[in-house]
Amino acid sequence: MKIISAAKGGLFIIELIRIISLAFLIILRANESAFSVIVVFAAPCVLFPLMALFIWLDADRYRAFTPLFIAGKSISAFILLGWFIITGQVTMFEGFVLSGDLFALALILIIKKDFNKIEEKKILTDAHNGGY
Repeated sequence: MKIISAAKGGLFIIELIRIISLAFLIILRANESAFSVIVVFAAPCVLFPLMALFIWLDADRYRAFTPLFIAGKSISAFILLGWFIITGQVTMFEGFVLSGDLFALALILIIKKDFNKIEEKKILTDAHNGGY
């Protein structure tokens, strides 16, 4: 149980570092002509740290966020890999973002597996006690 608690905290910290890095990058590019487009595409990334925070604070209540988080991270990693293949260039920052996505995806899959074990125990306990 301590490992899962650490995984939830680690997931939040990874997402927080990623969003702070993204904000710093956006601030550095504030004078570019495509600034508004960058902000529009980066804005949804704020939801990942929020979902990670809610999962960390009250996992039972916000269990429904895990499939959404998994889908978002999978899509993000797939798009980044496609972008790397098409452009043929990978910078250190882009590599950090991709590895962060893959690591966060691994952590949320571990957390979801723990949720499934807890759910199975509840079903077995309820069935043993005579019903739901």
